Amino acid sequence: MLSKSSTNQMVWKILRSDLAVQKNLQRNLINSRALAKYIINKYTLNTSLDAVISSIRRFQSEDTFKEEEKSMLHIFKNSVVSTKNNMVCLTLNIRPAKFLKKIKAKENGASYRIITSPNEVKVILEQPQLAEVKKLFEQKEIGPINDKLSEIRVKVSDTAIKTKGVLARIANELALANINLQEIIVCSPRFLIYVKEKDIVKAHDAILKLC
Repeated sequence: MLSKSSTNQMVWKILRSDLAVQKNLQRNLINSRALAKYIINKYTLNTSLDAVISSIRRFQSEDTFKEEEKSMLHIFKNSVVSTKNNMVCLTLNIRPAKFLKKIKAKENGASYRIITSPNEVKVILEQPQLAEVKKLFEQKEIGPINDKLSEIRVKVSDTAIKTKGVLARIANELALANINLQEIIVCSPRFLIYVKEKDIVKAHDAILKLC
């Protein structure tokens, strides 16, 4: 049987990992007893129902929990959100130095988003630019192409950059809207988020709710 302290730690860890539950607790939309039963069954906790209910109520009353939520909403209040459709992500099986050398030789003023690893480069660009970029590389160097993407650009304040959990909050909001993130790039103070074009309206609405 878990001790009272261990029960608190376990339950609070579970609650902090579930944004949907946190929101509904804050709005008093969840019955504590029903939630406690759910947590015990799902996570097979060896503790009493009353102990879990007590942990949930203590979590709700924590000043830290309330202040974090207020702080997060304030941080996103003055964010600027914009979108762009017709994007594509091209994966190249090539070292970053080689990619940069080739792309520099073909300088045409185009704008690219680049994600690199030691032996791979992902290039996010507008669909019309794809054919020209592909010509720069051998067929064996060209990997998967993820097309029909939309970009959501979220520009936040300097305060947001210094606050923990900002990126996680954005990702959680999209997850709650049942949207899969295709790619994400952090370039302070901007977050560049890529989703499928079919999801852009829902994704845009989800992020605007934060702002």
